[in-house]
Amino acid sequence: MRRLLRGRLALIVLLAACSAQDGAADGYVLREWAIDGPAQLSADSAATLTVENAGEFPHTLVVTTEDGEVVAATGVVQPGEVTALEVEAAPGTYSFSCRIVTENDQGNLSDHYERGMHRTVVVVDGNR
Repeated sequence: MRRLLRGRLALIVLLAACSAQDGAADGYVLREWAIDGPAQLSADSAATLTVENAGEFPHTLVVTTEDGEVVAATGVVQPGEVTALEVEAAPGTYSFSCRIVTENDQGNLSDHYERGMHRTVVVVDGNR
């Protein structure tokens, strides 16, 4: 059991190291009010993205076209969790965002998108 936990921890540490501030070539890091990762992907590398929640709160990663059509989305990614997201993205411009909205005990809403959890990502033809 300890060996399995150490293996999972090593994988998380490795993914976090590869995902640094601007993310790995195929990875995105979610944290409070930011999404770190590459601003450009090739259509080939956009097929499977690694998504890590390095924040304190649950987050999601939703990929939409310029017209607002959802192309792919994770479920809720818990703090410390790493998941893979399958994306079928043709060359073009996409929005990567967290669309979670929460309400505190006083009834105040916290919209992760409005707080800065969105970025534009351009997918280019992999043959360029």
